[in-house]
Amino acid sequence: MPMNYTDRLNIYCQRHPQSIWSKPSWYFRGYSGYWRVTRSDSEAAELAGVLRSLSRVVGHVGMNVGRVTWAGQIAPDIDERSIILPFDFILDDYPVPQGKVDVLVGVAVHEALRQCEWSESVWRGMCEKRPELDERSKFIIKDTLWKFFSAGENIYLDKSIEGTILGDYVRKTRKVLIEGMSRDPSRNPTPWNLFDLWERMILDDVSFPKINPLYEEPLDKLRKGTSDLDSIAETGRQSVIGRCRSRADIFLNIWDEIEPYLQGWELDPATYFEKGAAPLKVTKKKRKKKDRGKEKPAISEDTWEDINIELARGSKDLTPMIRLICDNDEKVMRTTITNFTIPASAAIDRQLVMRLKNVFQYYAERVKKVNRGLESGKLDRRKLYRGVIDGRCFKIEQMIAEFAWNFTVVIDASMSMAGFKWRVVENTMAALYKSLQGYKNSLRIFGYFEWDGVCVISELLRKGVLYSIAPTGRTPSGQAITAAALLMPRQARGRKFILHITDGESNAGIDVRYALDYCKQENIDMVTLGCGYKDKDVLIEQYGKRLQFLDTIDELPKAVERLFQRILKY
Repeated sequence: MPMNYTDRLNIYCQRHPQSIWSKPSWYFRGYSGYWRVTRSDSEAAELAGVLRSLSRVVGHVGMNVGRVTWAGQIAPDIDERSIILPFDFILDDYPVPQGKVDVLVGVAVHEALRQCEWSESVWRGMCEKRPELDERSKFIIKDTLWKFFSAGENIYLDKSIEGTILGDYVRKTRKVLIEGMSRDPSRNPTPWNLFDLWERMILDDVSFPKINPLYEEPLDKLRKGTSDLDSIAETGRQSVIGRCRSRADIFLNIWDEIEPYLQGWELDPATYFEKGAAPLKVTKKKRKKKDRGKEKPAISEDTWEDINIELARGSKDLTPMIRLICDNDEKVMRTTITNFTIPASAAIDRQLVMRLKNVFQYYAERVKKVNRGLESGKLDRRKLYRGVIDGRCFKIEQMIAEFAWNFTVVIDASMSMAGFKWRVVENTMAALYKSLQGYKNSLRIFGYFEWDGVCVISELLRKGVLYSIAPTGRTPSGQAITAAALLMPRQARGRKFILHITDGESNAGIDVRYALDYCKQENIDMVTLGCGYKDKDVLIEQYGKRLQFLDTIDELPKAVERLFQRILKY
């Protein structure tokens, strides 16, 4: 039986095909049913939701953990450290049952523990102390040592989280995957089966009444050596490197004691160390000639793209969503949202605040408010019965201005905006936020720049506090405007506006026309203020009619005031 939990899950998927008539009991019950509420009948949404849930759980294991992905998923940041899970386990079973989610959580947690505890470093340390095993003639011995190490490492990892909720997930996963995969202990002994028995006896406290006598002595040696692993797992006082060295020494000491017992035992049919677990042979019926051809993949490329888009919703990486809008344009660069900001030291112009408040008050939508049950005012026909009781049969009708706009300001934070220009922008944004404060408006302020091929977008207004960033890099205006449009609430009440402030042309990322087309599609009014840029023809070519020029940056406060007067009027 393979020792790696992901390989065990792959073997389980091969030997237990999906059947709606034979569902085990663990299938319908699970711990995840108490906390996983984002379920969906859609394949892409559910596969993305499961990945998002697994990533959050794995985040509680430790920091040194790779990304959780599906096997075959197309994503740019998948590397060797990624935890790759087979999607066949939950394919065509949406929403995914609680029991299956528990198994996936257990597999992901166990593989994350391998990375946090540097299991590969332990194996390298063992190989360095036994250099003679690198010879070709000692390959079988090295392969058997690898299987022994894998079983011992599983015991150590599972013992380290025993008694926690994550340990409960791993225990359930182990019982589900091992069931029906182990070899009969009464048959001829093999090293692989010995290590399997050791793992099950220590972790699950399983007893085997009928066991081959040749297993008894090496199993006693293995049980005695397990106490040293327990002490490392329970205390955890050493550093990661210290724990790796201690485990390597313990494994080699135990190996020296049990190796003589393995001489002459039946060899395993397949070497897991070199070739991996042997795939299960499945007999298929011969198809007719007309049915022969290339089989369609279980999940198409379009579905993978939809999964990446679902994962991008609500996350910091907006690249998949922008790539979809731009039809996979070659100029699309990675776009991420960060909060690496500092508090802004802006000087608020009180006169500008009052003028902006007057503009919003004048053009705001009037809503009729009626206050009933008063002692004076206009006679209320609905309250006439109260005239002889307490005299409260009057009402007052008022037309109150209701602010319900959605403003998003996108500010160019490239190197050319540093210094005095950025201070003017900060002061203007502080006055704008102050004038809209206390109403139902939605105001979001973003600053953007390009750094090392990545479009970095920082939210400068968070929880009522205005922040600032240091301008640097180039100007990916097209991607920043598209990202701001994606972040605007889709079902928001009132009109939606995007104000873009820049001092130059877009010189990085996608073309601005993609952003303009998307804003038009989403009914978002977008206006660009070009501050002090001499080559006006370039800006006109990029932004078209949605552009207003300013001779200097000093004109920005008055220009913002006039702009809101114009756009709110129509």
